Amino acid sequence: MLKNDWELHHICLVVRDWNDTLDYYQSARMGVNVGPQVMYLDYRNGGPAEFYSNDKLPRTNGGSGPGKPLKVESKRERRKEEEKRKRYKFMDKDCQVGDLLLEIGQNRSIPLEGITHLCFNVPDINAETDKLLEKGCKLMSCITQSDIILENHIDTRKYGNVDISFRPPVLQHEQAWIDHVRSHPNLKDWKFHGIGIGIRDLDKAVEYWEMLDIIDFQSETEIDSNSLAPINVSSESMESNFKARVRVGQVGSVAFEFIQPLEGASIYHESLDSRGEGVADIAFKVADLEKEAATMIYRGMPVVFNGKPKNGPAFACFDARENNGNILVKLIQRD
Repeated sequence: MLKNDWELHHICLVVRDWNDTLDYYQSARMGVNVGPQVMYLDYRNGGPAEFYSNDKLPRTNGGSGPGKPLKVESKRERRKEEEKRKRYKFMDKDCQVGDLLLEIGQNRSIPLEGITHLCFNVPDINAETDKLLEKGCKLMSCITQSDIILENHIDTRKYGNVDISFRPPVLQHEQAWIDHVRSHPNLKDWKFHGIGIGIRDLDKAVEYWEMLDIIDFQSETEIDSNSLAPINVSSESMESNFKARVRVGQVGSVAFEFIQPLEGASIYHESLDSRGEGVADIAFKVADLEKEAATMIYRGMPVVFNGKPKNGPAFACFDARENNGNILVKLIQRD
């Protein structure tokens, strides 16, 4: 079921050093540092926020694995963390990339960096949460203020390792902040399209997400690198020779592209090898792909995969993984 009343608020990228990532986005001219979010200005008279975390669930990670923790916490460190969770203080650094708010979280001990969740503003958090809980999902965490739910995280990580969170509709102060941020003169005219998710079993992933009843899938397609028409975005020849199964679905306005590699080496094989299932790329539609590609290459992000399918727009994937939580940036030619 297409969720027309779900409005994307942000996607969250968790890295070990958020300053490095923010600096990377700004120095590459992809985004603008916009500081912490201001949602709590609209709830400042309600007292401190409380944070609940379901400790029975695996911690948020940028992939399903393989991957070994960088650090093993001591019992003392775990107790300190539990005390922090009892009284929640919202901390984030954010980057505006085109019309996308990229929330950047820092966790120095996270085993695998990457995109962890997408947050949607919905008319009724309780109703949307209950629907997913009835489908067998678990509540990962909840931020409340008095009797108001400010954000719920629902565990939808079974296939694709990405969870969904809900917030209430945007109110006055936050809307003013959003409008101000999006008017920044240095922002690129990029329109957020969606995420590409590396998956091991496409059929099981589609069955699971259809069961959640929050996505509308298109018919299955195939990526065959040999069938893509060449486009003029790079002087370097692309040697990729691979095939993959693909299903694209809409969650609100966001495209979820599930990709199961079949044969040959590819960026999606690399993503599965390095993080397990999880978000491999974030995609934007642009007015002039060739112009944007020249800028990206000049800024040190080489093209790793590009072309024009028979029934679709030209695209190019850029290697921003080293400083971007192991996430590629994909640009798609707008109509």
